[in-house]
Amino acid sequence: MSEEKLNLEAFEKKYVARLKDRTLDWNVLKFQEEVNPAYRRAQMRYIGRGATANADANVIAAEHFTLSTMVLPAGCEGPLHLHDDVEEVFFVIKGSITALIQEEGKEEVHEIVLNERDCISSPPGVYRGLRNDSDEEALMLVILGAVKPNLPTYPKGSALEELRIQRAKEREAIINGK
Repeated sequence: MSEEKLNLEAFEKKYVARLKDRTLDWNVLKFQEEVNPAYRRAQMRYIGRGATANADANVIAAEHFTLSTMVLPAGCEGPLHLHDDVEEVFFVIKGSITALIQEEGKEEVHEIVLNERDCISSPPGVYRGLRNDSDEEALMLVILGAVKPNLPTYPKGSALEELRIQRAKEREAIINGK
């Protein structure tokens, strides 16, 4: 780009994401909400499509990470899940949340309260989740450290892990024409 003259209009079209052009996506994680209504939350993607690879053409193409905002309504939670290949960052913009951390193979779930402008970085291989214990919605920035992370897994024996396994088998059958 240093050799060419910067075309500001093209640059802005490719690298600028504006709030006015986005909508909250309450459906991208709807399968979780169908398991437990407390898992209701919305995502607004800005850079990349994340682990769900949602077909949102209104995002900046990711080169090294994904970035979105997430609304967590009062009393709701993001279930414990594990990314085996990527760190995940939650930065609280508004409200407060309780971050949930669990080591793989362990039963104890640790809770860490995060307030506005607090942040947690969850490394690969650690279960992480969120809960909004307040009476107001929380707004977070969510960053995943890869363009297309592997799909997360859930704690063994949980309803979401059973659903994930079932959906994987169904996808495999479709792919194999069975």
